[in-house]
Amino acid sequence: MTAITSEFPTHFDDTWRAFDGIHGGLVLASMLRAAAVETDAVPVAATAHFNSPVRPGPIRTAVRSDTGGRTPGVHVSIDDAATALVRLSRSTSPAAHAPTVDADFDPDSLAVLDIPIDFVPFSQHLDIRPINAARPFAGGSDPEFDVWIRLRPTLDVTGTERAAILLDALPPGLFATLTAPVSIPTVELTVHFAPGVHRPGGEWHRLRHRTVWWTSALCVDETELFTADGELAAQARQLRRILGGAR
Repeated sequence: MTAITSEFPTHFDDTWRAFDGIHGGLVLASMLRAAAVETDAVPVAATAHFNSPVRPGPIRTAVRSDTGGRTPGVHVSIDDAATALVRLSRSTSPAAHAPTVDADFDPDSLAVLDIPIDFVPFSQHLDIRPINAARPFAGGSDPEFDVWIRLRPTLDVTGTERAAILLDALPPGLFATLTAPVSIPTVELTVHFAPGVHRPGGEWHRLRHRTVWWTSALCVDETELFTADGELAAQARQLRRILGGAR
């Protein structure tokens, strides 16, 4: 095993704290950076497991080779709190075919989603402009958010790292149907990066995020991230625990 200290960043800042611990998207992005630095390759997919909240402070990242499977990969861990299997590629070839979405919107004409920083500190690093009517804790009928979103220029990130952060930027889709906060932490997060994630372009992305099923104890969210031109950049699926009374 080779132990390295990730350069993205060298420590987790308290401003990136979520409900309990550091924002999972930033944690995954730091593990992607560690994998890329160690292998000089490009992440194409990753599955992260969050065993316990990652606390603010220095990042202690370990990388070891994955000896199974036909696609090159590495295992990355941050102490005992988070682990990820990252699949890698030497190529960033453009897609022969990729899904697209309507990008005929002007994000600057839409109202900002105001998320109190003292409630979710990492929200200060994001600019979110809702497209549909869904809002957290508005008691709506559909557990689905559709937004324009951008990462404020506080980090020097690659396309895959930005995508990892944005894919985990919104709360569970269930929050659109609730009227009060419920603790629903992520247990597992799997992401796949499309070639569009490497395309240079605007900082705005369209993000569609929904809870596809839930029980009294678990739920699964699916997320699609598109470039400003409407090309698919990345997809994600999250398994979450429901620690409160979501219906």
